[in-house]
Order: sequence, then C-alpha cells, then structure tokens
Amino acid sequence: MTTHLEYEITADDYIAKLERFIGKSPVGRNFTWFAYFAIISLAWLSAVLFYIKQGHQNYGYVVSGLFALLLTLLLPSLYRWYQKIFWASVFTQAAIQGLVGRKALALSDEFIEESGDIHTIRAHWRDVQNIECDAQRTWLVLAPLIMIVIPNSTFDSSIARQSFQRDCERSIAAHSRVTEQGGQPGRQAER
Repeated sequence: MTTHLEYEITADDYIAKLERFIGKSPVGRNFTWFAYFAIISLAWLSAVLFYIKQGHQNYGYVVSGLFALLLTLLLPSLYRWYQKIFWASVFTQAAIQGLVGRKALALSDEFIEESGDIHTIRAHWRDVQNIECDAQRTWLVLAPLIMIVIPNSTFDSSIARQSFQRDCERSIAAHSRVTEQGGQPGRQAER
C-alpha cells in the first residue's frame, strides 16, 4: 500500500487537536465541571453569607442571590465564549506559523509520514495506536498527545475517507499482530 495525500491544516484544525487532547485527559475532562461548581458555589455562598451577616438590615443579599442565579444559568455559555476567545488569542497566525499550512502524508507498508514546512513526523505502523474519525477530521493517533490531523475535506467523498480508514485499520492490525508475535509482517514467529 502506498498512498499520498496533500491537505491544508488550519488554526481551527490545530485548536480541535488541542481540545481533543484536553478531552482525553482526566484533568482536562473534569476541569470545566470543577471550575463551574467552584464558581457557582462561591457565588451562592456569598449570597448566603451576605444574608446571614446583614439580612435584617438591608436587602442587598437579594442582589447577590440574583447575581448567583444569573451566573448559574449563564456560566456554561460564558465559559464556551471565553474559551473560544482564549484559543483565538493564543493561536494567532504568528504563534502557529509552520504548524499550520500545507501538509503531505505518505503511507507505505511500513511507515506513515507527515511532512510540513518545519517538521516531519515519521512512525512505523506498529507505533500507530488507532484511527478515529469525526464529522470534520480524521485522526491518526500515535500516542496520547501525538496525532496526525487530516481534514475530511481532503477526501473526494465519504466513501474515499472510509476506504482510507479501512486501509489504515488493516495496517495497524497487521503490524500490531506482528509486534505481539515478535516477528516480521506476514511471517509466523519461530517457536
């Protein structure tokens, strides 16, 4: 099998790659919920403490309670908005120059290689953990934090993408069996 693909990686692809890393880590998955509950708890605690301390003198705790309620309802949307703006400010064109742009992917019987302007990733098929697809991208996972991103727009059709995925899955499976057997591809391990 010899396959060559050329495609363009954008800042959105790179952000999706980073978000995928975060989503796969236990800390990354749980941080959003932790932050949400910590902020909401502090807002409600502020309202309760205001009521305990000065509830009989004025009704300022009502404003604090309304703020806590508003924060409870809007914080998930505000967080997504903040995260989008944050990633856009971090991943400016100057910051990711060389990481985005034109890429070439070469697949052979033994290796997979992605090359760009400033880097080349080359790995044996036995080092590829799996291939994953979503609606916009295909991911060749080399390690938990090393992935090759291929925009699905690279493929002429969904059938071509599925064919590519099947070819990669066959290569991954063939080379993982070889590693388990301790031999070469297509050769039985000696006993």
